[in-house]
Amino acid sequence: MAINTNATERTRARYERIAPLYDCIETLAERRHRLWRKRLWSLVEDPRVLEVGVGTGKNMSYYPEGMEITAIDLTPGMLERARKRAKALNVSVDLRLGDVQALDFLDNRFDDAVATFVFCSAPDPLLGLQELERVVKPEGDTYER
Repeated sequence: MAINTNATERTRARYERIAPLYDCIETLAERRHRLWRKRLWSLVEDPRVLEVGVGTGKNMSYYPEGMEITAIDLTPGMLERARKRAKALNVSVDLRLGDVQALDFLDNRFDDAVATFVFCSAPDPLLGLQELERVVKPEGDTYER
């Protein structure tokens, strides 16, 4: 399957535009999601984890100790906010610009993957899920909301 570059660029531009306001926009919704995020991350047990759609880093305070976490986002503006959050929380995470539809990782690279509120905005969610299947080891898990 080929990536629809026009749709991907529109998505990137939309999130780049709202990146400075994103956390404020999501304040009310985030109240409902905190407990859910905590529960989701409590299920992740394997050491090498990929988080797709890290956004501004809202999951970072729930990252389990001792894991090697790589987190990607489609938007530079969101990643900049995630970097600031990681620093403020003293969280070790490898933050990278990336697209769930075309992951720049070798096959079977990760033990698990986590995606929160990503596939509602991915131009081709099926392609993204196929990419997760490719980069997560066959015995690994993908946690998605």
